[in-house]
Amino acid sequence: MNRFLSLLFAVVFCGSLQAQPFTGDSLYYLRPLDTMEVYNDVSSAQILFDHFIAPGQTLFGISQFYGLSLDDVYHLNPQLRIKYEPGNKVRIAIPRQMIRAVPASDSMAWFVPVNYRMDKGETLFGLYKRTLQLPNDEQLRALNPDLEPTRMSANQVLAIGYMKLDGIPKDLQGEIEDQYVRQNRGLRELWQVRTEGKKVVSQNGKAAWTKKGDHSKWMVLHRTAPINSLIEIEDPRSRKTIYARVVARIPDQVTDRNVIVIVSPLLVKAFGVRDTHFYVRTRHF
Repeated sequence: MNRFLSLLFAVVFCGSLQAQPFTGDSLYYLRPLDTMEVYNDVSSAQILFDHFIAPGQTLFGISQFYGLSLDDVYHLNPQLRIKYEPGNKVRIAIPRQMIRAVPASDSMAWFVPVNYRMDKGETLFGLYKRTLQLPNDEQLRALNPDLEPTRMSANQVLAIGYMKLDGIPKDLQGEIEDQYVRQNRGLRELWQVRTEGKKVVSQNGKAAWTKKGDHSKWMVLHRTAPINSLIEIEDPRSRKTIYARVVARIPDQVTDRNVIVIVSPLLVKAFGVRDTHFYVRTRHF
């Protein structure tokens, strides 16, 4: 009976392992039978790939294979600082230069196909021009002969090229921290100093934005926060937290009481906002 239970456990366990969406195996982080599905991440301004940890793989080994430091991996995957195990997802930045239109004709086995998953509101123009930074759409049309630009939708998957199986050189990985978060670091540090030991007021609601104002400064209009004080604004969609200075009150013409803050053009760029209004969490003192 014990032998039967042991055998049954082994079958179930092995079956559950095989059902996991592992990337690579204990010897290789990418295999010829793998397909990479990448996507654009608004919060990090990176093209990302979800690597699923296979048994025998370590987070350090994964970081080295993709040309990242452990700190870079933790920046993209803060939840993995505490614990990780086989099957866990690791968000990995993929440099655009690593994606090539066609594999080398004499070494097809050393490349994996790379697909791209469209997000809501994305267009063919935005994909090739902004995300992939290609001069035109020829590469995408060649890889997707049935592509219909006017009928693209969220979660649609397109072939965009190939990547070599031998990993990513460190010198091709750029700065992982988002450029706007890095640019905002001074106000973040000032916020931490000024709010230490103080009670802050939290609010959830709509943010609106305006094209007016200085495009190089972090500024907002607020209903109650003191003029010249700092405010913390978190955008759950992009997972970014940005700090700004309160420069004036929200004008009376804005009758929607759910609008709790109006942000300047620089914050619009930082959050990657497309809609006129977007949901935010704020804190001020």
